[in-house]
Amino acid sequence: MLIALLWVGSFAIGLAWQWRSPQTAAPWNKRIFNFYFHFFAPIVVLFAYSVVPADMTTLLALTAVIVASYIVLGLGLLYARSVARDRGEQGALALGAGFTNTVTLGYPVINAVFGPAGLALQVLFAQFMYLIPIVSVSTTIAAHYGNGSRPRTWQGIARQIVNVPLIFAIIAVAIRVAGFDIVPYVERPTDWVVFLMGPVGFLELGLALPLDRISHDIHDLWRGAGPIVLRLAIAPAILFGIDLATGIDIPAVYYLSIAMPAAFHTLILARVYGLPGQMMRLIVVISTVIMISAIVVGLTFF
Repeated sequence: MLIALLWVGSFAIGLAWQWRSPQTAAPWNKRIFNFYFHFFAPIVVLFAYSVVPADMTTLLALTAVIVASYIVLGLGLLYARSVARDRGEQGALALGAGFTNTVTLGYPVINAVFGPAGLALQVLFAQFMYLIPIVSVSTTIAAHYGNGSRPRTWQGIARQIVNVPLIFAIIAVAIRVAGFDIVPYVERPTDWVVFLMGPVGFLELGLALPLDRISHDIHDLWRGAGPIVLRLAIAPAILFGIDLATGIDIPAVYYLSIAMPAAFHTLILARVYGLPGQMMRLIVVISTVIMISAIVVGLTFF
């Protein structure tokens, strides 16, 4: 309860800050995101890639998740390219389709439905959905489509793809292959970082959530429906198809995890990289309302 109040309070502070002083809220939102991306995320990545189980059952299930995730992301990119009005909206639609709310909503929902054992699997899903750190993939897409810029050289593309969380993932794998155990050194810092990620994340969400009046026409709703359908229905169907095709034992947790609504952090990326905030808000809010309603009904009657 206290943690939930802390999150709500952080979100309220972010909203109030943005409402009273939008000219300072925007640059501070970017500073906080850069701090998260360059300091918090690498610590969690270093820990996760050092402790992931190496048994075949776990690795095969995660492989199925990774394949399904990239298929969904590919479909999202194709959909965005075919229907978006401009390059910025293309990025927003792709983010909405490709990135699920694995932590802020995923952790409590999975814990409520499956208990502590399910939560342990959700932690693996959250870190290895794309094999490389999720924040590396989503930030690369946001940077690629955002701010009206597009890299024209291999050096520019490399700067977008090779980022700090990805570098730390490579470092963690190299250390593990070399036979060194760094878990005792990163476990305690990771506990503190995970605790702080909640209030910091909700503060960022309050700073990033568009406060302008909701104004969407029917065409906006149709374009926004694509990522929502991909996220909530097609993604788990693709994972089930992989199960049928390969016979891999995929835990039920992963089906609910991959069907989680669009990630809150896509709103933050939209604000930081200049993507259309209203379209991103539409996708995140509607997908979240649908999923939470379905979960409440399911827990109540089943």
